[in-house]
Amino acid sequence: MLDRFGVSPLQPGADVEVRCRFDDRWTRGFEIASVDRDAYFLRRRSDGAVLPAAFEATEIRPLRRR
Repeated sequence: MLDRFGVSPLQPGADVEVRCRFDDRWTRGFEIASVDRDAYFLRRRSDGAVLPAAFEATEIRPLRRR
């Protein structure tokens, strides 16, 4: 998602957590691979694979350090 200045708040390479669509929990181990106007594409850190689905801004958040 782009802000009012046309810039994504999360840039490629940013570590993120993803809301699991099955159990509604946040999962670690992903980074932003690319950003489209209304979607984020994620890369799995464990094997470098880009996930075949697009994610909305409400489904991801910056990685929270513990």
